[in-house]
Amino acid sequence: MKRQLAKQLKAAGFPSSARPVGHRFYPDERNERWSETERELGVIITADDVQNRLQDIKDGYYCPPLADLIEACGDRFARLYIEKTLWTAESKSPGIYAIADSPEEAVAKLWLALRTANP
Repeated sequence: MKRQLAKQLKAAGFPSSARPVGHRFYPDERNERWSETERELGVIITADDVQNRLQDIKDGYYCPPLADLIEACGDRFARLYIEKTLWTAESKSPGIYAIADSPEEAVAKLWLALRTANP
């Protein structure tokens, strides 16, 4: 998932995982405790990060796993499919679609669209 989409999820109130170890997050752009590369490309959260950098993780942008994204869409989620190289996430009704390069991004965009359509 790209930084901008993770940032949009956070701004829209997507819940962060209680167990983020093993998942990607992007440190806040202004947080100089992380290297420029880590801030730009993101990092995979370790147990050490949770123990010693929890506030940094809270301040940054978490990339939720696919299962959490689908669960957040609730009963409005219909399906996820791929055509050639593009993933499409679809709602049950009114038929909202979101297309992206990865399944996580497609469902994240669907979740954002569902919030906009009916918060």
